Amino acid sequence: MTVHSDGGGKRPAALAPILGIDEVMHVHASLARVFAAEMSRVVRYGLINGLPGFVTVESGDTLQTTAVAIVDGKIAAIDIVRNPDKLRHLGEGGVH
Repeated sequence: MTVHSDGGGKRPAALAPILGIDEVMHVHASLARVFAAEMSRVVRYGLINGLPGFVTVESGDTLQTTAVAIVDGKIAAIDIVRNPDKLRHLGEGGVH
């Protein structure tokens, strides 16, 4: 299991890939308080770069895409993009 995130230096994101299910679960457990305080708003489900995923609006009106790679019925990787330069085309469509 691997999680990659891209904030482009403009939005909070992990600076290096998170490797291994134990580390991924540890990071998400530590983020649980943030998620509980201000829940994500799902805007759209669909394919993100050919993978199943979704577009959300996060805390501080941060637009985010999350794509999930599934191998043998299990999540193998999660790819999160928060970089506004890479998501500009989504904001123009009125996703907020």
